[in-house]
Amino acid sequence: MPKIVYYSLDKIDSLNAPFNIIYGERSNGKSYQVKHRKAVEKYLETGRRFILMRRLTEEIKSDKIESYFADVDVYKLTKGKYNCITLYRGRLYLSNYDPDRKPSTVRGDHIGYVVALSTEQNYAGASYLDVDDIIFEEFMSRSVYLSNEPDKFMNFYCTVDRKRGTTRAWLVGNTISRVCPYINEWGLHKIVSRQKQGTIETTEVESAENETIKIAIEYCQDSGRSSHTIGKNRKMLNGGSWQTYPQPHLPKSRKEYKFIFRIMFQYQNFKFVGELIQDKESREVCWFIYPYDGEIKNKILVFSDVVKVSKYWQRNIYDMSFPNDNVKKLLYNTFRENKIFYSDDLCGTDFKQVIDFEIKK
Repeated sequence: MPKIVYYSLDKIDSLNAPFNIIYGERSNGKSYQVKHRKAVEKYLETGRRFILMRRLTEEIKSDKIESYFADVDVYKLTKGKYNCITLYRGRLYLSNYDPDRKPSTVRGDHIGYVVALSTEQNYAGASYLDVDDIIFEEFMSRSVYLSNEPDKFMNFYCTVDRKRGTTRAWLVGNTISRVCPYINEWGLHKIVSRQKQGTIETTEVESAENETIKIAIEYCQDSGRSSHTIGKNRKMLNGGSWQTYPQPHLPKSRKEYKFIFRIMFQYQNFKFVGELIQDKESREVCWFIYPYDGEIKNKILVFSDVVKVSKYWQRNIYDMSFPNDNVKKLLYNTFRENKIFYSDDLCGTDFKQVIDFEIKK
């Protein structure tokens, strides 16, 4: 029977980074630790409040937020003074609930705030000088992000911190997808793509002239507990592996194919090599795609969301301005869904999520 690992905030907290990213398997205790240590318990110890952030307004309704705090033993922490946490007009309160009383819920201490990032502009004139911590839950999404989301987050962070330099942000999420605007915008792709479970990495990101800001990134250790789930995402749900979808792999060993042509892809700091290869026996051609983390050399055709004044850098594989018509025709005719194979499921999942063109059938 595997040893059960209970997540602790101690290590990443001790690094004193203003921005902290904590990600891993679902239900491993990371949210439990953050909302206790940086929300409820901190208020009870210091009187300093916190902000709980979600992405969309529909995520900050009373039933959802109060359910989020349902596993906090308020009665024990407050020594019997309160027994629950309630939300009222965007504020969180230590409260008492008694079904036999009218009103059944009586609010007490104001301990924090709840905001939706999608409406961050509405908070621009607010004062949060009583806040030291912003907890952003589920910052990694399967598919839905706001337009320019990292900028919205930073605008709100500035509203809270007011150049005090005392506010700490806690971005908590599950290993849903590495195609995440925060990873891209903050230059964390190399760290996250190589990071091992159970490790914490730190990096310095440029803030202003002659100033850098520390970011701490923790890939939580596998808890050793099963979520009792089945299906294609069971590795993510049970152990914290990145969520992937089944992708086509080469039907034969790579040695059984002859190399013909090579191109590169670079989107949101993800880099991939695409090789057009030919089956030595059947003479059928196909594409083989695998990840790449080196520098892209000159005079190789690159498809990217980066704009460069170069004929070799293109946006869309099916709509090129490349001067060689033979190459354009070759790519248009061969880069098709039924002719593309990937080195592994994670590579294929990342590739399909990050490119900004649709693969033709």
